Amino acid sequence: MPDGQNIRFIYSPEGMTDREVIINVEPGADPVSMHFRLCEQNGVFEGLNDTVKEYISSQKFDCNSWLKLTPLINNKYALSYELNLLIGLKVEFSETGPRYTPIMKKLAQYRAIYRQNSVAYPLQRYVNETIVESTKVEFYL
Repeated sequence: MPDGQNIRFIYSPEGMTDREVIINVEPGADPVSMHFRLCEQNGVFEGLNDTVKEYISSQKFDCNSWLKLTPLINNKYALSYELNLLIGLKVEFSETGPRYTPIMKKLAQYRAIYRQNSVAYPLQRYVNETIVESTKVEFYL
């Protein structure tokens, strides 16, 4: 179990790098409501030169995300969230040069009930009985 109190989201698309988001929660904080962005300085891009990386960093992609956590009785919590992850960029070439279109993934749950120190898989997508996409939520409060 990780140190401290946190909620860890792990998005695993087949053939791509996993994306992990960790939300630290202050002990005794109730309820918790937070808004944040998930694009700045966290892209995982390979094979790009510095000029392209600077261009990408200057763009304003919609990565606005939020999380709400409400304690319930019997060591349970109501959790709602929307996480907007920048997965990568689609490159289209034109006469004026390359154009980068963001590839986004929204992870969301609303009023889901979690127990202390539990693990859940709210998303698992299969193709021919093989998992091709999943989200794991590790709930350590």
